[in-house]
Amino acid sequence: MYTIGIDIGSMSTNGILINEKKEILSSTIIPTGASSKKAAEKTFHQILAEHNLSAKDIDYIVATGYGRVKVPFAHEVVTEITCHAKGANFFFPKVRTIIDIGGQDSKVIKVDGNGNVLDFVMNDKCAAGTGRFLEVMARTLEIDLEEMGPISLNGKDNVSVSSLCTVFAESEVVSLIGADHRTADICRGLHISIAKRITAQAKRIGLEEEVVMTGGVAKNIGVVAELENNLGCKIRISEEPQINGALGAALIALEKAQTKIQTSVSVSGNSSPGASLAEFSVEDSVLPKIGYFCSYTPVELIRAAGFHPVRIKGSEQESSAANEMLCGNICPYIKSVVDQKINGNLEDFHGMVFVNSCDGMRRLYDAWVKLDEGKKSFNYILDIPKNTDDAAVFYYANLLKNLKERLEAYFKLKINHDDINHSINLYNAAREKVRLFLQKYWSGYIGQSGYEIFSLLKKGVNVVPEKFQTYLTHIMKQREDVRDTRDVPRLFVWGSIMENERIMKIIEDAGAKVVAEDLCNGSRYFDAQINISDDPILSIARRYIMRSPCSRMVNIFERINKVLAVMKEKSIHGAIYHTLKFCDHNLLDYPMIKKTFHEKNIPLLHLNCDSTLSSEGQIKTRVEAFLEQLTAPSGKSK
Repeated sequence: MYTIGIDIGSMSTNGILINEKKEILSSTIIPTGASSKKAAEKTFHQILAEHNLSAKDIDYIVATGYGRVKVPFAHEVVTEITCHAKGANFFFPKVRTIIDIGGQDSKVIKVDGNGNVLDFVMNDKCAAGTGRFLEVMARTLEIDLEEMGPISLNGKDNVSVSSLCTVFAESEVVSLIGADHRTADICRGLHISIAKRITAQAKRIGLEEEVVMTGGVAKNIGVVAELENNLGCKIRISEEPQINGALGAALIALEKAQTKIQTSVSVSGNSSPGASLAEFSVEDSVLPKIGYFCSYTPVELIRAAGFHPVRIKGSEQESSAANEMLCGNICPYIKSVVDQKINGNLEDFHGMVFVNSCDGMRRLYDAWVKLDEGKKSFNYILDIPKNTDDAAVFYYANLLKNLKERLEAYFKLKINHDDINHSINLYNAAREKVRLFLQKYWSGYIGQSGYEIFSLLKKGVNVVPEKFQTYLTHIMKQREDVRDTRDVPRLFVWGSIMENERIMKIIEDAGAKVVAEDLCNGSRYFDAQINISDDPILSIARRYIMRSPCSRMVNIFERINKVLAVMKEKSIHGAIYHTLKFCDHNLLDYPMIKKTFHEKNIPLLHLNCDSTLSSEGQIKTRVEAFLEQLTAPSGKSK
């Protein structure tokens, strides 16, 4: 029996051939070059030729690494995180922490005694502190890359390289050369800066010996020496650390070949092909539109005034227009909607309602008013309390009365109690229909993907409620006999607003099912009814303050306990906590969330994203590695 593992990195492509005794029969390392596919094919044919084998002689092939999806002849692709864990465990069965520094990313992986991944952190959006970083620095110093390690051992620690950004660090090195610093000292300064970065990553998941280092940078004795100084322990390295990922892939291929595992997933019932739920057309309302940005905005009051409330979406494309007005470390959603404003995409709105739900939203209001300077525009900001008691309800009700009066004065109209109660009835009916729809989905009676369900709800936020209710009624009649019988990991997704709904698709394409979510532009928007009363504004305030809270409200433990209860009720295996970069409220909650989930032995993945498509590769790798944890022999009991 022969199996092959191919690790396609950004700088090198590595291949391993093993037999059923786990003996390494062949290993090869070649430059990846411009084409991952060609490098993989060259590696494959080189291994076959070396042993006079044909493709038919190979029982199973697993591809991993940066270009793993570019290997058409692979039976399966597995993330480099899982493969490096398996490979390190093969050489060092007592390994508990793996440091892998490759050509363009760095990872610290915590494993159990069988080489199964327990936790990991990674940096793969920047070449800082990686093989590419060292390659650029060696070229700047006019030395060979292989010389950096030995040279740095003779250096002093009197040189500091403060930036790990490859571009900025290169400028620092040029300045140090100009100041007549020794090459050895500069090399050591570079290695110290890398070691500090990796040490910080290791401490995030909890360093546990023994420690093994893999990847091409493990050949740099200078980096290894500085890491050992920082970590305070010995680092073990195999004879050829660069093939570690390929070896892990070959070992996983051997397991697959021996057990002949075949995954069967299916959806039963009347699942004839048709339009995706997520692709239904949103008809524009004939009503004039008022935009808003936060789910604490009272849409019932806006509708009662004769307007259609529309939650403003950000652009999926990166734009620099907002950078002229906003600081760099602000919520990417806020940046993207300011881009929309600057680019003139929101001119058909009759006004905007803001909620002071976070500092970023407050800055958004300030920027909007500045952009509308000199125009006759309706821009109104609502304050909102952080507490969820009766005093907070009455406080918010008074603020809503002020909003009502401003709408009446600005647009010269009258909003009666009957108008408000009629609007409440419309939204209540839609929320009730969503509740019934989700109940059927959770019970497995609507065999659609979590991505389709989330996309449907996300669009439903901006659909006229009576039309959305009608559409859901139609869908339930059409799809209620479809059953989801797939045996895949079941996940819960929560956290910040998720503008990029493709994150859900990436999760499910990796082999999971998003059973439920708690996102303010998804199911949480439709949570909780409003009582019809003689004081409808007070009823509206009570619904918004007392419903399922987001992270900007007090009592994090209430939110965590609610999530845990939902996961238990719906037999969910793990959770993904999604945060937007610089989302202070959600990021502040994460340490307590991580601690609680760890104590309860519930798998948790943190995705810290922007709102564009540029981070999808990073998300895909993280999600695949997380699912590989869940499906490992000990994964579901973790």
